[in-house]
Amino acid sequence: MSISMSRVLDRTIAVTGGRKIGGEVRLSGAKNAALPMIAAACLGEEPTTLLDVPTGLRDVQILIKVLKEAGASIQTDGNRVSCSRGTFPGNGSVAEVAGEIRYSLLLLGLTAAMGGEVALPVPGGCKIGDRKYDLHLMGLGKLGAVVTEEETVIRLKSQGLRGESIELSLPTTSGTENLMIAAAMAQGETMILNANTRPEIMELGKLLNLMGADITCSNRIVRIRGKQRIRGGVQYSVMPGWDEAVTYIAAAAATGGELCIPNFNLDFIQEDAKLLREIGVELFEWGNALYVQGKRGKKPFNLFTAPYPGINSDMQPIFAVLALVAPGQSSITDQRFADRFKYIEELKKFGSTIHTFGNTAIIDGGTPLRGANVKATDLRGGAACVLAGLLAEGETVVGNISQIERGYEDIAGKLAALGAAIELKVGEAQ
Repeated sequence: MSISMSRVLDRTIAVTGGRKIGGEVRLSGAKNAALPMIAAACLGEEPTTLLDVPTGLRDVQILIKVLKEAGASIQTDGNRVSCSRGTFPGNGSVAEVAGEIRYSLLLLGLTAAMGGEVALPVPGGCKIGDRKYDLHLMGLGKLGAVVTEEETVIRLKSQGLRGESIELSLPTTSGTENLMIAAAMAQGETMILNANTRPEIMELGKLLNLMGADITCSNRIVRIRGKQRIRGGVQYSVMPGWDEAVTYIAAAAATGGELCIPNFNLDFIQEDAKLLREIGVELFEWGNALYVQGKRGKKPFNLFTAPYPGINSDMQPIFAVLALVAPGQSSITDQRFADRFKYIEELKKFGSTIHTFGNTAIIDGGTPLRGANVKATDLRGGAACVLAGLLAEGETVVGNISQIERGYEDIAGKLAALGAAIELKVGEAQ
């Protein structure tokens, strides 16, 4: 029976624990690689086609909608997305929905590069602490854009940019990407010092170079020699979702299962893999696939998040689930987002013993878990609740799953295919 769209739908994920997770899982394209690539492709005069785009993710859908409404020419066909500049930035107005995602900030870099003006709603994303965008604004200002910040809107005007040396006070990921996009068409040379050079940024540089830019990245320095034109007209595949891979590795490892991930290797997760092995997870590559064996007992660990090549802050909620099955005391210290422990209160509902002290969580592992009604406080925290449900006795219901769907395509369906007793439930909200 169909439900009227005027009614509010309550969507949850229901999990019954006790089953091993195992089999083969195919990864979606990496969200955090796809989003800046979509924006960058809109610099091109000719359509650039991106393959393996996770178009089922809400963040991707929102960015495409916002760019199209701002004048960019974008066509989607399954996981193929073709982009060119069209009439961007149009009249400078941006859909209000842009405020829901942090990557809408990339419209500032695009507008700065191509000239014009834009009024961007202050962006959102996961509520995990102080996620400033001041480095974006500082860098764009140094390149010659006029940026003003109001309570609910960021305004940018640009009549063309000039290359400059920009030193970032911290290696911001999206800030580096925004400045790369902006400087691609700036007059002269731009140097971004203390840049983030994680794999997604290296991939963005490769795409832009194929489109006609001149960018080199190494040793936390990004050098951009500006071009008058970015022709586009190329095809490029989005890298696999390494964060999704770590999530499914943790699911198999925590439940004692075995997993195969085709078309994925440890180059994407070197530090994560090192810690996983210390915990007791067996990882090995064969051919073009990664194999996971989670039968061994798990050991407690100490995790300190760090910029790439360290373990990203995004992954600490996933490692927290592994700490739940490791007898003894583990610690997780988040050196990027001190407030990223909101999900801990949800994990406690399973009967776990966890204490937080500032930016550190102490987890006593090995305690049997029981099913609970929990909510996704953010993207990865929500995924952690789903994984905890795989371990718990009885049923777990995870609410606010729109947070999870911002970064995982069909997590319930993929886990069900791997043996989980899990389903997506849709009903009317009470």
